[in-house]
Amino acid sequence: MHLASKTLGLVLAVAAVYAGSGAAATLAVGANALSAGNAPVSTCADLSTLVATRDVDNAGLVTKVSVGSIPVACSGETMSVTLVGASNASLGSGSGVVGSCGVTTCSVSIAATATDFGTAVSATSVLSFSLAVVGA
Repeated sequence: MHLASKTLGLVLAVAAVYAGSGAAATLAVGANALSAGNAPVSTCADLSTLVATRDVDNAGLVTKVSVGSIPVACSGETMSVTLVGASNASLGSGSGVVGSCGVTTCSVSIAATATDFGTAVSATSVLSFSLAVVGA
């Protein structure tokens, strides 16, 4: 009897796991929320072609970060840029709405003032950019 109750418990546990997995398989991540059902994935998800550059003033401070080669599907979405320094430390971040679209790509320019990035950032401290697109 003891073996039968353990077997029944195992069978019920396995059934619960499969039922939960089946329910989770129908969840889809949309631009703004997680919901049940199926949803197409935007081509904005392919951001491998992004090109970021920075403008520097005479004092050696970053004044603007421009990001180009953004897929047209990202038009109207918000691009955030984080300036990254040594040890992957954030030196400041800002954001802007993707616009200035041509036939196949868009761009965005984000002013790097102390107000936008939280601090004046020395261009020599910037080792890389961290970029993200958030749906509108």
